[in-house]
Amino acid sequence: MTLLFFPDWANGLPSDFLLLHFFVGALIFPFNMIHAKARKFDAQNIEDAAKGYKNFDNTTYYGYERN
Repeated sequence: MTLLFFPDWANGLPSDFLLLHFFVGALIFPFNMIHAKARKFDAQNIEDAAKGYKNFDNTTYYGYERN
């Protein structure tokens, strides 16, 4: 099955296979983590999410800033 998508597989590790794994690791995996964290945050703050976080305290970002 892999030879259908990566015909150079029999000659060693193909470059398109490496590019595919780089794409998954560098783009899709972090996006999935951020998206899951945002959905969890929305689930914990249902009322604020429904209002578009207009009344939410936006002076801090993940609590790293100091006032």
